[in-house]
Amino acid sequence: MILIARKTLDANFASTKELLDMATTERIIPATIADDGSAHYASVMSKPDDSTAVCYMVPNRVIPVIFVPGVMGSNLIAIKGINKGSPVWLVNGGAGAAKAWLWRGPETRKQKLDPKTTDVYEGGDIPSGTAQSVAELRRRGWGAVAKMSYGTFLPFLENALNDAHECKAGFRAGLMKELVAEAPGVSVLSHDEVALSYKYYMPVHAVGYNWLQSNSDSAKHLAAKIKEFTDYYKKQNKLCEKVIIVTHSMGGLVARYYSEVDGHRDKVLGIVHGVMPTTGSATAYKRVTTGSEGSAGRVLGPDNSTMTPVFAQSPGPLQLLPAVEYGMGWLKLRNGKEQTSLPVTDPYSEVYLQRGQWWSLVNDKLINPMDPAKKNIDADWDAYTSLINDDVQPFHEAMRGKFHRATYAFYGNDEKHKTWGDVVWESKLNPVLKWTDSYAKVDHLENGQVLQDSGTGSQSLLQRSGRDPINMQYNLMPPSENGDGTVPIRSGRAPTGQSGVQACVAYPGVDHEGAYKNRPQHYFALWAVTRIVSNVKGTVLEYK
Repeated sequence: MILIARKTLDANFASTKELLDMATTERIIPATIADDGSAHYASVMSKPDDSTAVCYMVPNRVIPVIFVPGVMGSNLIAIKGINKGSPVWLVNGGAGAAKAWLWRGPETRKQKLDPKTTDVYEGGDIPSGTAQSVAELRRRGWGAVAKMSYGTFLPFLENALNDAHECKAGFRAGLMKELVAEAPGVSVLSHDEVALSYKYYMPVHAVGYNWLQSNSDSAKHLAAKIKEFTDYYKKQNKLCEKVIIVTHSMGGLVARYYSEVDGHRDKVLGIVHGVMPTTGSATAYKRVTTGSEGSAGRVLGPDNSTMTPVFAQSPGPLQLLPAVEYGMGWLKLRNGKEQTSLPVTDPYSEVYLQRGQWWSLVNDKLINPMDPAKKNIDADWDAYTSLINDDVQPFHEAMRGKFHRATYAFYGNDEKHKTWGDVVWESKLNPVLKWTDSYAKVDHLENGQVLQDSGTGSQSLLQRSGRDPINMQYNLMPPSENGDGTVPIRSGRAPTGQSGVQACVAYPGVDHEGAYKNRPQHYFALWAVTRIVSNVKGTVLEYK
């Protein structure tokens, strides 16, 4: 039997004399890694034989890995009103979220999902499968993010980054032999990169945020949580000065704002982005005007009457709209060979703030379902206008072309996950009115009086052809661009070639919500985090 001198587990390890007093043998094994990277040793008590004693130590230098989730990926709690103290958005599993929001009406959604009356809820379920206690993982923020979306990824990353017991056969070692993708900027990890990463303790944390609020506010919340985490390790006499950030979807915008706009770049060794809507997504327009699609739509909001009240009061989701750098002409009004494409130069004034048009992003009558007489409709529209002018456009402009100098990203590019890169309203024959001409000429496609709006993608209009009124029907067309079902490739691949971006990889088979549920994306994140560790060179974390 081998007895290890446990006293050496303390960072202030015992002196050589103390160790000799504790043991009666000359047999020694590595016990800890000192600040200079050298090994210190502990004596063990046993008679000479062929057995091997192993003592695994936690490095004294800490690089917290911070996961930042996507929109709707953080749990929320009410801090005001009749629901005060109760979770209002809790995503432990699909059934739970569905039960809470299935068939909820516009009034309930507007009242409960209000950025001014909600905050992050950290009491969500903690994923199992790690060596850490529930209390420790809750301290690290795991209870603030959606277990449904990240319940497999977080344990994988925690285990893969803290596997000293199998360093020669772990996932990092495997990435010295196998590529995570065939793409520019991607190569196998070197032995030195992997070896260096094992000299640091990399505990995985999660920072949930109030996704209803502006992403600039969420960036400040991220800053406070990162300080909280790093201070925790410093109080344990650990060296902890830098972090690595891993993001999902809108969390990438939060992290980029924190790093590149709010001035925290030097606290970050690197950032890994997954399915980030880099320049926005036209899917945001689609879901506000016609509701969310699929089985999840009944939970998120199945039509424009349930989506608009929340969206029109929430800067975070509004900031997912296409920015100028997304490109122009993505909103198309089509009647046969006739077509009007918007925006021409400015999406904010030409699309988002257009009031009363049949193709408007926000129907002013749907903003406030608690005002059936629409006595305050002008004030409601003014409040929405302020969000676009004060929160959305400035945020987009501040973020344009800015990436951390060590950025690694992946996105979905799959024809099985068609996405709205363009949104097309296309006319069709109205069978009720028995119009016989397939495509009657319409004077101005953008003009028209709404006769009926299904709220799910079909509108009947009164338009004009010459001097004559004409009844037309328009349907919103299915998505046609490859992507992940939410972010089209034009936005997902936008980091490519930008300053600081080391790799931007396209993957097939990536579903937006479940982007971190599959092994290829697990490996990509682990590969990127391991490579980013090399950026400790020249910092206080470097071993001299």
